[in-house]
Amino acid sequence: MRVLHTADWHLGKTLRGVSLHEDQAHVLDQVFRTVVDEAVELLLIAGDVYDKASPSEAAMKLYSDFLERVHEETEAAIVVIAGNHDSGQRLGTASKLFDRRRILVRGPIEQDEVPLTLEDSHGAVAISALPYGEIYAARRAFDTEGIRSPEDVLRAQIEAAKAHVPEGARWIVVAHAFVTNCQPTESERRLSVGTVETISAGIFDGAHYVALGHLHRPQTAGANTIRYSGSPLAFGFDEAGTTKSMTVFDLDGSGQVVDLRAVDFKPLRPVREVRGLLDELVADAKANPSEDYIRAILLDEGALIEPAAQLRPHYPNILQTLRERKQDLVMSSAGRALSKLDDPVGVIGEFLTYVRGEDVTERETEVVKTVLDQPALEDMS
Repeated sequence: MRVLHTADWHLGKTLRGVSLHEDQAHVLDQVFRTVVDEAVELLLIAGDVYDKASPSEAAMKLYSDFLERVHEETEAAIVVIAGNHDSGQRLGTASKLFDRRRILVRGPIEQDEVPLTLEDSHGAVAISALPYGEIYAARRAFDTEGIRSPEDVLRAQIEAAKAHVPEGARWIVVAHAFVTNCQPTESERRLSVGTVETISAGIFDGAHYVALGHLHRPQTAGANTIRYSGSPLAFGFDEAGTTKSMTVFDLDGSGQVVDLRAVDFKPLRPVREVRGLLDELVADAKANPSEDYIRAILLDEGALIEPAAQLRPHYPNILQTLRERKQDLVMSSAGRALSKLDDPVGVIGEFLTYVRGEDVTERETEVVKTVLDQPALEDMS
């Protein structure tokens, strides 16, 4: 069975106030073309269909038109779950109107985790769709006060799902969670406040493939068959220049995942960063105008007059201008020159030495370096 895994569409999202509607329509067309070109039999959408619990009419139409197109023009089955950005109730409202043999949309968290079961030449494939659920919603659904963390929520869902997987069936799990040791981006919203939000990959033992949503970087989560497809678009400048993708694979008769590969998205307007002196950036923009979403980091030291306005005729979608700050020397109370503020490792080391009366260790220095590895930036937008 050929499967396509995608997630985190965030329909209706803006990038620094600019609508991404056209960009999202562009990548959804690529999802559809992949379903057709790859002869996909099962499409998985692992949460955060929308960017807000109350999406715009345009965002809802984009989603509904896509589902209708896949249903009418292909033979692919579709499984969709709500993510933490979605309203489970809103996403699942029309689920009873769908073709239950081919489409499973799970909105609110429920105790009865019945999978969509498909058949191929090797037998049954059960797809358990486990929507994101808050701790208190999970307590109500499972009638227990013992659920105290996101991992407890998902563990309860998985145990409930296992009870409905047919004997001998291959098992796919679709979930929306933050697995331990995976890498987030700036654009994800926290899943929990006051509790540990991450879950262990071992919670998925027994599943042949786990299609995850929530983290926007494509990556594995403890095993090659536990994966985030990532988002189809970059939603922040920390992802500038990265390649976004969806995941295609075949599930063979024994439940092994074979021929797993990434299908790259081609964004309508890439997110990228330019860096240099303003005059040089303006000259380059004139020579190479672009509608990409751009952040400019300026290296000038003197006063600048409306740098974004100078770049915008050639970069109409310039969204942010930043300036690297240069700092003067800091003087100690004894009048001794300390490290520059653009050398935070030195400043912190000298502060600790002053407070404790002893030098910092190599281990402490390494910890500081791993955290303070970016220059100070001043937003000039």
